Amino acid sequence: MIISLLILATFIYAGVMIFMPNSFTRTLWIGVSFIVIAGSLVALVLNDTDHLGMREASTTRTEKLIPLQSKQRSLGIKPLGTGSERVILYRSTQTAKVQKTTTATTATTITTGQSAQVKITTTHWIYRSHFDKLLFSLGKPSHQVARREYRFVLPATWQTTTIR
Repeated sequence: MIISLLILATFIYAGVMIFMPNSFTRTLWIGVSFIVIAGSLVALVLNDTDHLGMREASTTRTEKLIPLQSKQRSLGIKPLGTGSERVILYRSTQTAKVQKTTTATTATTITTGQSAQVKITTTHWIYRSHFDKLLFSLGKPSHQVARREYRFVLPATWQTTTIR
């Protein structure tokens, strides 16, 4: 909607500049259409950089962990690059295949506890209101992932295994 408003204000600005004779009405139309153009551009840039019209919403789910291999109770850690980055391999009861934690917006912590589980907190950007969604829906999609946090809780019987 805001892009349509920007295009319409640009055509009005150009049409008034070309076809209307000098008068107070022409100056008024030029001023109003220029303010609409500038406001639309600022709103689009702020939506793109600072998520204008959006807020964060978090969802959390907890899954029980099962061993990567049937005989060994472990969580797999694969170092990447210089060693400060890593991929954690795990298997949960909800999916039989091995899961990986890899994204630029991911935080991972490993703590000790009673039962083997992973708590996954996902934060999404969603629109504040229907009006904001109407204005910016062509720009950023709703439910875009802002960040994801994995918190692994492992009992003392489990260990972490480095995979090369």
